[in-house]
Amino acid sequence: MKIGRKIIGLKLTPKLLLAGTTLLIIPWLGLQTLNAMQQFLIDGQAQAQLLSARGIATLLHGRKDLFDEQSDNINSYADIPLYPLSGRILLDAYSEDWQSLSENRLSFGSQELTQFSLLLGQADDTIYGLIEVTDKTPVYRHPAYLRLDHSDHIRLYLKDKDSIEQRYLLTFEGSGRISAFKMDEAWQLATPGTPQYRIQGQVRITKNGYVVEFALPADFLDPSHHLGIAVADVVDQGERVVETLVRSFPSIAQGQYNRLIVRSPETERILSGLAQTDSEIWILDKQLRVRATAGKLLANVDQLASDENASDSEDKALSTLLVDWLSGTSSAPLNDFNPAQTHSRDELFLRNALSGKGEVSRRSTLDGNHLIVAAVHPIRDIDRQSVIGLVLLEQTTDAILNLQSRSIQRIALFSLFGLIAITLVVLIFSSRLTWRIKRLGIDTVKASDDQGRMQQKTEFRGLYAADEIGDLTRHIEQLLARLDRYQQFLVAIPRTLRHEINNPLNTVTTSLEHLEDQVSESTYLDSAHRGLQRIAAIINSLSEAASLEEALSADTLVKLDLTHLLTCYVENQKRQHNHEIKLQTSSQQSWVLGSDIHIEQLLDKLLDNAIDFSPPDSPVEITLTATKNHCFLSFLNHGPAIPEAEFKNLFQLFHSRRESTQITQPSELRSGQSNDQHLGLGLYIARVICERHGGDLVAENSASEDGVVFTVSMPLAH
Repeated sequence: MKIGRKIIGLKLTPKLLLAGTTLLIIPWLGLQTLNAMQQFLIDGQAQAQLLSARGIATLLHGRKDLFDEQSDNINSYADIPLYPLSGRILLDAYSEDWQSLSENRLSFGSQELTQFSLLLGQADDTIYGLIEVTDKTPVYRHPAYLRLDHSDHIRLYLKDKDSIEQRYLLTFEGSGRISAFKMDEAWQLATPGTPQYRIQGQVRITKNGYVVEFALPADFLDPSHHLGIAVADVVDQGERVVETLVRSFPSIAQGQYNRLIVRSPETERILSGLAQTDSEIWILDKQLRVRATAGKLLANVDQLASDENASDSEDKALSTLLVDWLSGTSSAPLNDFNPAQTHSRDELFLRNALSGKGEVSRRSTLDGNHLIVAAVHPIRDIDRQSVIGLVLLEQTTDAILNLQSRSIQRIALFSLFGLIAITLVVLIFSSRLTWRIKRLGIDTVKASDDQGRMQQKTEFRGLYAADEIGDLTRHIEQLLARLDRYQQFLVAIPRTLRHEINNPLNTVTTSLEHLEDQVSESTYLDSAHRGLQRIAAIINSLSEAASLEEALSADTLVKLDLTHLLTCYVENQKRQHNHEIKLQTSSQQSWVLGSDIHIEQLLDKLLDNAIDFSPPDSPVEITLTATKNHCFLSFLNHGPAIPEAEFKNLFQLFHSRRESTQITQPSELRSGQSNDQHLGLGLYIARVICERHGGDLVAENSASEDGVVFTVSMPLAH
């Protein structure tokens, strides 16, 4: 690729790293094996769960009594779900603590009269309730009245643990705490007259009615958890008579109230001994209503236990997270609570199991962090023909995946660390390889200057390395040594030619002089003399260029006034040239360190070049200016402009663009002439002299494009 052209592509280190990415196939294959193992273990867990569900179903075969309803007219009453709560409720009459459960409120009454919504939940041994009443004419309790039914209030109907009916009334005087009283059968007077402080609550008045949030001890209810709720609405503040009573059950006289949850205590007692620490058992009837549950789904039991007892470093925690990700386990909390699950289940595979065949299914938890394997098996009647219920066994895959995780942890970590180690080795090796190649490039660049001249002997680092880069270093050193010898040969050619050619030239010159004595006039003799003069000039130019650098290095630089030197030089040149020369200098002296002989040689080359390209009727303009640290000497000719492409080669040795067929310097063309003795040495010599004096030589077209300006910059001597 040509030098100067933009090279696009990757360096060696990125290429090696890209090639090293093929090693990723190793962990990819490991992940495929891991996925296959996970699938195998989960399938095994599903089959084991199905066998466990079958065993539980066998235990419950023929127990039709466990699925019998507790009332012959149970369909007349609404089953009120009692949702398990994650924690205690703050009694403030706001629904924020209930979160998404607020969407599952049950509504009673009608919009034309009085309507209320109800939501119940249980945390530990306390039952919480949230009641929102729509009442356009609220009437609050008057503290002067002894009777409690003279204002809006809420009635609680329940049976205690001895199945004795109890009545409690919740009343209020406005926003704030409620007062609970145990009431007589007429719901008029409290028995006794003191409040029941175990029932607590808060009321908040709204623009459409009021909201009551209360807490009731669970031991107030019988084992069957029967509870009825009614809202009494008093419209007229003067008469204070209950006009509307909206209940959650059909009537009061039957003594049957709402069941808070449809579950079979006896079935739960049977299942309590079968429940596992990380699984949940559901017993459902033919209507897929939940009759009993046992156990609880836990997230990663082993992992949680280890987290409680562990005091390891953060690095181990990171490695655990990595292994969990590889094995598919999750240490995040498990959230799989759906309010509908406390009342009924309605999955498709459960309905299919009612046909008499056990099935397994997989689903994600509601939070999406875990996978649950569910196995269902039918519970048959004593005749083994009809299905009376279902056993649903759910378990997360964390337990089985933990077993897998422990077994593959070391393998996964060793594979990962091995991959990291290989990557680091490749990176270090490629970095060192790149560094050695860069070092070789730097040493190679140092072997020559910007003009391609070989420098003093370069010490190549890594010369004795035994690898291919060492071989390349030795080959480059040998190549540069041969180029150096060839350059020395080229440098010696002009001196050798001058010595070898001068003797024959002297002989020819002497012979021509003798011929002139014998022949009075001859055109051929004049041509021969001119040819000999041109040959001598060429030899002198070659010798001058070859010995210039040696002469410059031997010269002693002295302090001289460039203004005075330039003024004298131009006055002398005006007498020798017919071409007009204009000089413009400052009145101040410009002192530089240099060799006056070589500076005059520099001026000769630049002046000859300017005269060569200047039209006969236009002057050559020479200007000397100075700044604080540098002086600038410019030669302006009004000849043809130089193409931009030629500037980069303008000062190179033997480079020419002259129209002559001989090798000439492009900037040394004389207008209307053809001088074959020009070898493209003038500007090259001028540049070398400038560099020896610590200066620089540049060329540019004039602003008006009617000439070329050559500018010499040299540092001033202070």
